[in-house]
Amino acid sequence: MDLMNGGNLRSNLLIKKYNPIEKYYNLTKIAHALLNLHKCNLVHGDFHSGNVLLYSIDAYSSNYISDFGLSRPVNQTINSNEIYGVIPYMAPEILRGKPYTKAADIYSFGIIMWEFTSGIPAFNNRPHDFNLSLDICKGLRPEIVKGTLPVYARLMKRCWDSDPNKRLTTEELHQIVLFWYDYYPKDYGNKSIDIPSKL
Repeated sequence: MDLMNGGNLRSNLLIKKYNPIEKYYNLTKIAHALLNLHKCNLVHGDFHSGNVLLYSIDAYSSNYISDFGLSRPVNQTINSNEIYGVIPYMAPEILRGKPYTKAADIYSFGIIMWEFTSGIPAFNNRPHDFNLSLDICKGLRPEIVKGTLPVYARLMKRCWDSDPNKRLTTEELHQIVLFWYDYYPKDYGNKSIDIPSKL
């Protein structure tokens, strides 16, 4: 595998601001990589911005999901005493010890979407401990950043819904961000970018 000279997404978000089309481009690539993983009936298990590697520092660089040490087949039972991951990106059902599903990776994608709007990791101002886990299970989510497009915020909220059955499928998510990337340059001026179909 080639060296990923661009570092990871987290470090890049800390030092530069992506414009909307760059944001949609990167989200499309990340969603496509996640879709390929899920097509193999696997879940990542530790999906966060630090595990998204960039080929170069260019905003339109190829990016890759990395660190598959916690990947597993969908719905594989885990020991509730052996829960691993970065708490802000972990779905509430995982924090409760439920089996890992594709929907848990979608939750993590929603947190990555938020990170694109904030430039900083979620909940970086408090300890990543039991209290944060408890608050997430009670419904705590990152505060929507001022200026975030309402349709973008709606998609984030669908991704991090407390009910995994209400989250998007990976196919739906990929189609939506691809739609945004394809149509943003010509339709955004008319405020016509929206979540297509049933959402």
